[in-house]
Amino acid sequence: MKKMEYLEKLREKLETFGKELQEEILEDYREHFAEGEKQGKSEEEIIDELGNIEEMIQEMIQDLPESDAEGVSWEEQPEKSFTYSEAFREVVLKGGVAKVMVSQSEDDQLHVNYENNGSVSSQLKYEFCQRQENGIYYAEVKRRENVEDSKEDGDELIKLKLFGRTIISYGNASNFGKENHSIVLTVKLPKGMPKLNTTVSSGDIHVSKLHLEEYSATSASGDINVSEAEIGHMEIHTASGDVNVNDGTLHKGKFTTASGNINVANSQISAGSLTTASGNISVKEGSTGVVKYATASGNIMLNTSGESYECGTASGNIKIKSVGTPQKASMNTASGNVQFNLENATGVEATVKTMSGNAKVAWKDETRITAKKGTFRYGDGACKVMIKSVSGNINVQCV
Repeated sequence: MKKMEYLEKLREKLETFGKELQEEILEDYREHFAEGEKQGKSEEEIIDELGNIEEMIQEMIQDLPESDAEGVSWEEQPEKSFTYSEAFREVVLKGGVAKVMVSQSEDDQLHVNYENNGSVSSQLKYEFCQRQENGIYYAEVKRRENVEDSKEDGDELIKLKLFGRTIISYGNASNFGKENHSIVLTVKLPKGMPKLNTTVSSGDIHVSKLHLEEYSATSASGDINVSEAEIGHMEIHTASGDVNVNDGTLHKGKFTTASGNINVANSQISAGSLTTASGNISVKEGSTGVVKYATASGNIMLNTSGESYECGTASGNIKIKSVGTPQKASMNTASGNVQFNLENATGVEATVKTMSGNAKVAWKDETRITAKKGTFRYGDGACKVMIKSVSGNINVQCV
């Protein structure tokens, strides 16, 4: 291996560290090469003296950072695993910046694993805590109270020893914005667990293959993902994170987001509501019972076999494709357009009203167009449809 190849490999291995710290270390290595060349050493000899890059990185990490804060103890093993055979009536998980992964246990025990593969600073800043109280198991990933970032002009003070001397660098040891990718809380629930409660700030939540009576999840900016689960009552709330539900069976579901999107696919929802402020709502390839959909500026897109549809939006569009004959459908929008398609329906009674938009109702080969409003009945009129729009267009198609 030659000098340039060695330094390039070193640069690649240092990519997870802050820019300033990278340059400090690379400059030290360049100086070491220059000093060796002055002594008449070959590039191979100097590389042999410098040693294996991977081993150097590991040794460097063990020395970084040094902290003068009282009571700070270094977490030498960032991974912790626990197993419980107790029959808990509820599990409460607070992930913080961590990614939370929950699935079904292969036995009748509760398995909990905490893993922090982030930078040393990340491992120093966060800790895993747990307790049991009144039949409830609590686990939390939180920031240590007795650790503060040492900063100057907004940067973190980093110290490490290299070639027998201490390097002091002001800058991030790593990309702290990616902590939720390196801290993972993995939990496996025993069969028959009644309730699960998960909360995160920036981390994501992944729940799969569970049978629960109740499940609640809250997130600030992280996404919440539920797949292949059967849940009696589920409530999900996010600020900017998305909600994704796939291949699930929900007897009652309540999903709420501010700017995040709500996506449901291949799932059954017997009753509930999906509400977002500026995010979109998408439900496809599944079946729904009595479900309400509401958004302010987002769009509502449904492609399901539904019992009832109740949709409301201010400036967003509403587009529904329904198979069969739903009992009723109510759609209201201010400036958005409404498209309602019925496939294989036995009949429809559609009442449409728009102020400045146009309305069109089509039943198989018959079409009736009205400029403002009207009520139109076809077949047995089994599906009662009410659509209102202020400035948007209305289109009802029955095929």
